[in-house]
Order: sequence, then structure tokens, then C-alpha cells
Amino acid sequence: MYIAALLALLSSGLYFYTSYILWNRFNSNYKSHQVWARKRFLLYISIATGLHFLSFAGSLIQNGMIMFGLGVSLSLIAWIAVCTLLITNLKQPTEKLGIFILPIAGISVLFTFIFPATEGISADIGSHVLLSLTAYSILGLAAAQAFLYSIQEKRFQQKKLTTIFKNLPPLQVMESIMVQLITIGFILLTLSLITGIIFIEDMFAQHLVHKTFFGIIAWITYATFLIGHYKKGWRGQTATRFTFWAYFMLILSYIGTEIILTQIR
Repeated sequence: MYIAALLALLSSGLYFYTSYILWNRFNSNYKSHQVWARKRFLLYISIATGLHFLSFAGSLIQNGMIMFGLGVSLSLIAWIAVCTLLITNLKQPTEKLGIFILPIAGISVLFTFIFPATEGISADIGSHVLLSLTAYSILGLAAAQAFLYSIQEKRFQQKKLTTIFKNLPPLQVMESIMVQLITIGFILLTLSLITGIIFIEDMFAQHLVHKTFFGIIAWITYATFLIGHYKKGWRGQTATRFTFWAYFMLILSYIGTEIILTQIR
């Protein structure tokens, strides 16, 4: 327990420090500094995610049951988001999202110990939950990307681009990354809803109506945007508004349900 807590603290510190490095990188006009900062980003974030995983891996499975609770779930969402950020950065310039994601991960890694799991779930339900958390993580990255894209577009129109926004990729690239993340997250969210229908026996008895309702609303919102984007060319602020509202529905779906279940227990 003490070793896991120490690993979590080390991971948290690295997340915050790496976010600081990124902030300095995108505020710098020196290309050599930016290249070196990117190398440090890849190194530190790899170490941080490894420490993060070790901090919760030992307590995730106990007595053949998967221990899921609010703390573990939030920590796992953050871990998956950072891993996705690290992987996508190999082909796309997504590291700038770390400015927002890494401080959140730095806090979330500690939630496993602040809100420890008290009840276990079976492997089949666990696979559904893991699929859901992966979808939430990737769509969370899409929301962060939409936030950056929205500010960058407004600053570009107002001709008030500061150094950090000048160092971001072009608007077309930013939008493309956002749509790609939404598409992947939407597919995973679809699979999550399907597995939920398959594995959850009694939605009312398990107090999951709230989660299902907002999850479906989020799915419809994402589906509407993707259809509008590919069929009618929805872009810009329209795209960001759909992304923000859809992810807000997902937050209500998960966090709200966890609070309700905690009160019932």
C-alpha cells in the first residue's frame, strides 16, 4: 500500500513537471529548445505512465474480482488518456494536449487512495467498464483538442495569435485530429453501449437508468455531429459545440451515476 502510494506520488509529480515542460515548449520561439522539450516529454511521460500503472495494478484484481470504484475509475480514465496521447503523438502532433490532460492525470492518479474501491465486479462486467472508460478517455482528449482548436480559431480570426498558438499545428490539422479522436471514441462508445445491454441483467435494480440515458444522449450527439461533418461539412465552432455538449453528457452519465451508487451503498 505504501509503495503504491509512493509510486502514485512520483507519477503525479512527473505529470505536473511534464506539463510545465510542454507549456515552456509552446511558449518558446527557439526550435532547438522545442526539439529537446519534445524528447523530454516522451521520456518523462513514458516513465510517469509506467509508475501510474504500477500504483493501481496491484489493487485492481482481488479474489478473482475486478475492484472498480470512483477513485480507480477516474485514475484509469486518466491513465488511458495519457497512454492514448503518447501513442497518437507518434504520428500526429498531439503532445500539446498534455498541457491540459497531464495536470488532470497528476490529480487523478491519487484518487485510487482517496476513494478506494470497496466492491468487486465480474470479468464480463469489467470488460464492459474497461471499454467504457477507454471511450471516455479518448473522447476526453477530443474535448481537450476541441477546446484548443476553438481558442486558436478565435485568436486567428482576431489576429491575436500569441506564441503558444503560433506553435500549434495549422487549424486544418487541429480539426482533423479532433475528428479522428471523436470517430475512434464514438466507435468505442457504441461498443460500450452494446456490451452494456448484453451484460447488465436488470438496469433498474442496478440503478443504471441514469447512466444509460445520458450515455445514449451523448451517443446521439456524437452521431449527429459526425453525420453533419461528413455529409454537410460542419466545422469550426459548430464542431466544438457538439463536442463539448456530448462530452458533458458523458460526464453526467458516469460521475452522476457513481455519486448515486455511492449514496445508495
